[in-house]
Amino acid sequence: MTAETLNKMKMRRDVFLLAFAAVQALDASDRWSFYQIAGIHGLPHAPFDGVDNGDWDPRNPDWWGGYCQHGSPLFPTWHRPYMMLLEQSIIRQAKQFATTLSDADEKAAVLDIADDLRFPYLDWANQSTRVLGLPEVFLVTDVPLLYLWKSFSTTSIPNPLKSFAMPVSVGKPFSSSDVYNPTAKPNYVVPSEGTPYTPQGYATVRHVNASYVSQKDKLNVTLMRNANTTLVEGVHAMFQHNQWLPFSNHFWSEETHGDGSQFGHYASLELVHDFVHGTLGGSGGHMTYPEVAAFDPIFFFHHSNVDRLVALWQYCYPNSWIPSKPLQLNSEGTYTDAPDSEANPKTPLTPFRSSAKNANKFVTSNDVRLVDAQCGYSYPEILLARKEGWTPPQMLDYVLKLYEPPENFIRRWVLMIERIVKRAFNGPFRIRVFIGKPDADSNTSVSIPNFAGEIQVFARSTSVRCANCEQTQCMRASLDLTKTMVRLGLATTPLANASDDPFSSDAAAPGNPFTIPGSLRLVFLDMQGRQLDPSTALGTWQGPKVSLYYQKGVPREQINEFTVDDDIDISPQTLQKIEVHDPQLSIAGAAQRSS
Repeated sequence: MTAETLNKMKMRRDVFLLAFAAVQALDASDRWSFYQIAGIHGLPHAPFDGVDNGDWDPRNPDWWGGYCQHGSPLFPTWHRPYMMLLEQSIIRQAKQFATTLSDADEKAAVLDIADDLRFPYLDWANQSTRVLGLPEVFLVTDVPLLYLWKSFSTTSIPNPLKSFAMPVSVGKPFSSSDVYNPTAKPNYVVPSEGTPYTPQGYATVRHVNASYVSQKDKLNVTLMRNANTTLVEGVHAMFQHNQWLPFSNHFWSEETHGDGSQFGHYASLELVHDFVHGTLGGSGGHMTYPEVAAFDPIFFFHHSNVDRLVALWQYCYPNSWIPSKPLQLNSEGTYTDAPDSEANPKTPLTPFRSSAKNANKFVTSNDVRLVDAQCGYSYPEILLARKEGWTPPQMLDYVLKLYEPPENFIRRWVLMIERIVKRAFNGPFRIRVFIGKPDADSNTSVSIPNFAGEIQVFARSTSVRCANCEQTQCMRASLDLTKTMVRLGLATTPLANASDDPFSSDAAAPGNPFTIPGSLRLVFLDMQGRQLDPSTALGTWQGPKVSLYYQKGVPREQINEFTVDDDIDISPQTLQKIEVHDPQLSIAGAAQRSS
């Protein structure tokens, strides 16, 4: 790399940081401000740029979960123009910054850079993250400016990537003396339900402690553990499904989920996305809660990577797209779309307008289907693939190798969980899975070899007013058990004289390696680590639906072939000793109920 090229890279980096900081500094009433753009995703529950549902009353702001699409086939495409909107704001500020420069050469260079600025992505599943954790630039209080500017002498600025200080209070405070308010530090306690309150002047946090300070070591330990397990395995799995609906979102229903027999069917893009939110936000962190997640700057770096994965998947499966005839409704609804409205490629992605001349014309998924041909940007892997002339199978092979788990077993056991009610516990929660630890509960360490992983449920609180929302939206999830089985010394291959069917009567005989000796234990927790009892769930939840899948040893090109176990229903009456072949499946906190 030449010195000139290196200097250009330093200037581009500085311009991005300075422009992003300027966007954050804009007045909260400015529609180009970070506050206004972040608020599109949830709080403050107000129309963006005048785009409302026609019935909005600021005195009684009932709403449909912000504008964002979740549990919808539009989840990937809605977030694409959302990222582009923030990019446009950063470009505007970069050009404004250029006008302040006294050096003519620097001014010309910055103006040249501005039009090409694109939002970077945080790859939370690559080798670097698995080994080193979160890049330091997201953690430090101040960031140095690397280019030697002639127009000014500033050498560092407050880091716009670390946090965002709220220009106005966000959310509703608890009673003035309540420890659930951040002002109660150093005795702050994360509320067990609802979305945490953030007073004016307080910054966003991650893995917050009692002094309302982010704990970066805890964040990194969590990220590295999850990146090496659930995240890399989830990305690897979701690229092995070739249909848009199960790839795009975590929604589950009897009508649309199919038989689930393709590998990756339950490892949707949105499911992996949900897990990253909980991983980065942790207990009490803004990223953990849908209503305030976008106020943490890292939200957009996360979603830039989500968009990248969508673009790579689209290259691998160019003919797969949102069905024109809706097979899945937008069950949760949005601020402008009623619950159970149709979701198709022509559905307006509000509040993103496609025309400056027509205020009622909005971007659709068809408008943003291809990043390089329609959106004006691309990603390194796509540029490489186009240069080399890769076919879709060649790109798929490249991506599968890029995100190949450290222990990529050919024979795999996968736990599938359906019918997870998102609003069951009045906010986000998680499900931990243990093998051979029937007494596991909220106090059981995740560092023991029996811990198989966890599933994050990125859910809104019911205390957030969600006009006419159904309280029964369900999602699906999967968890690979193979690595944990190997770690515990459990066989994962069939006996030489056993049936090829792992769930036949012969295979279920005592001692047959197809069975999992010991128990499967599900532990439900809130994001603060407090144990939840499914019997206390909101509404009339009948419990999740659990299945075990076994993948036979097959070549990579045939990896979609799965053997599917019979479904096993878990209801409030039968949570204590459900037999799944040999092992016991139980749910912590449900010991008072008999089988």
